Amino acid sequence: MRKQMHIIARCSAFCLLFVLLFGQLTQTLRRDDDETNEIHAFYGEAENSIDVLYIGSSPLLRGVSPMLMYQEHGFTGYSRASALQAPSVSYGLLAESLEYQSPEVVVLVCDNLFQSYDYAQQEGDMRRAMDGMKFSRYKWDIIQEVTAADERQTTLSYLFPLLRYHERWKEFDPAEAEAKPLLEHSFKKGHVYLREISPQAYPEGFMEPSGDTPVFDENALAYTEKSIALCKEQGIEVVLLHLPKMSWTYEKSQAMAEFAKQQGVAYLDFDTAEIRSQVGLDPAVDYYDQGHMNLTGSVKVTRWLGNYLATQYTLPDHRGDAAYAQWEEDLQQYMEISGLAE
Repeated sequence: MRKQMHIIARCSAFCLLFVLLFGQLTQTLRRDDDETNEIHAFYGEAENSIDVLYIGSSPLLRGVSPMLMYQEHGFTGYSRASALQAPSVSYGLLAESLEYQSPEVVVLVCDNLFQSYDYAQQEGDMRRAMDGMKFSRYKWDIIQEVTAADERQTTLSYLFPLLRYHERWKEFDPAEAEAKPLLEHSFKKGHVYLREISPQAYPEGFMEPSGDTPVFDENALAYTEKSIALCKEQGIEVVLLHLPKMSWTYEKSQAMAEFAKQQGVAYLDFDTAEIRSQVGLDPAVDYYDQGHMNLTGSVKVTRWLGNYLATQYTLPDHRGDAAYAQWEEDLQQYMEISGLAE
């Protein structure tokens, strides 16, 4: 009996040591990515403390600041955004988020409705988003869709990222390598801003009728409809959002407006002449590239969107509420580090 207990104890110690080493290696070899960290830091928010949830691709990641909206209006928000976010990931992040939060409004960036998603070509983008997600039935469903479409990617590599990143040891200097756990709390609330200014100019004939007929991607359309239906089931208002992008067209805007009308939800297009004029975007100073705002551009976009949300929906003002003291600390840190306090 004593021998059996000794064997069990040794096996348990080995398993514990293996798990600790496996976790340490995963944290060391995982790419330290802002998108992954911001998606994961969402779990650090107090339950049912988020008033507006934002879901979508990199124009959202770069272009909308929930912290500035809190500063100006007092309602809270979090952006779960990533580059070239797949429709399946957008739906999965939304559904998962609603198990932690009960927002009044969900803002869905809709750029991917006209794009077919290649899971093989966009593996890096997939992993940046999914590495930040905890395991859930929603993550499992995404993994199954990805691995069914691309046989080179495996279920185990998504469940245990070290199996995908183990060869990265070649890139590390062991003397300098350190484990970097995923971010547990974010003062940015999902806004990964870009400081660089890259002067741009709107293409000739931008947002003028061209006669093209845009076609929705069936997979993206299905997931967007599913996302809207989920929100409606829970009594959550939905805003479909298009953020500034110089590859956008008049026809896509019209198609999105018609889709939103059919779905009975709001639609905002920052590339329409009316909103562009109200926002006051200057392509010479407010863009990082043709599809993303820099920090100054994001401030303008955020202020307009924040005013819209505050006017159209009954959102609470948490400023001065002791229960939201952490938001005051986060705001101070955000303003100081971003330089917007100057």
